[in-house]
Amino acid sequence: MKKRLLALTMVSALAAAALAGCGGSDSGSKTADNGEWKWERKVEIICPWGTGGGADTTVRTFATALEKELGVSVVVNNKSGAGGVTGVEFACSQPADGYTYLMCTPSPMLAQISGATDYDVYGKINPLCQMVHDCNIFVTGASSPYNNYQELTDYIAANPGKVKCGVMTITGLDAACVEAGFGGTVEPVAYTEGSQLNADVIGGHVDLACVGPAEVSAMIASGDMKVILSCTEERLSLAGMENVECAKEVGLDCFFGPSRGIFYTEGTPEGAIKAFEAAAEKAIASDEFQNWAKQEGLDQRQGWMNTADFKAAWDADYKDLTELFGK
Repeated sequence: MKKRLLALTMVSALAAAALAGCGGSDSGSKTADNGEWKWERKVEIICPWGTGGGADTTVRTFATALEKELGVSVVVNNKSGAGGVTGVEFACSQPADGYTYLMCTPSPMLAQISGATDYDVYGKINPLCQMVHDCNIFVTGASSPYNNYQELTDYIAANPGKVKCGVMTITGLDAACVEAGFGGTVEPVAYTEGSQLNADVIGGHVDLACVGPAEVSAMIASGDMKVILSCTEERLSLAGMENVECAKEVGLDCFFGPSRGIFYTEGTPEGAIKAFEAAAEKAIASDEFQNWAKQEGLDQRQGWMNTADFKAAWDADYKDLTELFGK
C-alpha cells in the first residue's frame, strides 16, 4: 500500500512538472526571462494605400529603422482601396497577437465621419505612436491672377461657383482643408494620379491643388507653381515657402494634415504594445529616419508622439472632424 501511494505521489509530481514545463515554454514564446516582450518572428505593418505614395514611403523608411531595434524583419503589406478603409478592415481581421500592426492617417476615420463608409474605423483601431505629421498647402499655376490668400478670396467672390481645387481623396484631409479654408465656395475635384493633378495646375485646367509640400517642391522651385497658403499654425521654413502666409495668421482654423501613425487592434498583448512603442521611439529618433524626414519636408511639425499623446491627438481629430463633416 505504501509503495502504491509513493508511486502515485511520484506520478503526480512528474505530471505537475510536465505541465509547468509546458506553461513555461508557452510564456517563453512571448516574453523573455525578465518578463519583457520577446520578438521571435517577423512583424507585419499593413499600409492601406498603394506603393510609392507618401504613406507607403513613410512606413517603409520607418520599417527599415525599426528592424534594427526589434532584431526581427519588419515587412510592409499594402492593402489599398476605399480611401484606406479596405486596409483598415484587413488589419482588423488579422490575429491580435502582437505581430500585426496598421499604418494609418485620419483619412479613413474621416470617411466614416462623412458617411462614405459604415465601417467603425474610430472604434476598431487604437493609436500606438505617431511617426510624422505632414501638412497641406494650396498651390496654383504660375500664371494665375492671385498670389496670396486675400487675392484668391477676392477672385472667388468675383467668380462665384467657378473655382475648383484638385485633391487626391474627396473624403480625405486635403478635401477637409478645402472645406475649412473656403467654406463651400470652392469645389473639390478628386484625382487618381498626383502627376495629372500637377499637370492640370500648371496648365491652368484646375485653379488650385491642396497637396503636401514634398509632392510639389520641384515645381515650386522651377517657378511652375506658386504657393498661396500653408495649412499650418506657423509659416513653413522650407525653401521657397518661407514668405507664404499660414492659415493661423489669416484667421483660418484650417490645420488638417496627414498624421501618419501606427495602430493596433483590440486584444493585442500589452507587452507587445509597450515593446513596440519603445523600439519605435528609437527608430524615429535615428539619424536614418530624421535625415529622410528632413529631405521630404516632414520636419515642419512635431513628428514622434507616444501612445498617450497620440491617442489624445487622435481623439481631438475625431471631435474636430465630426463637427466639420459629421452627418
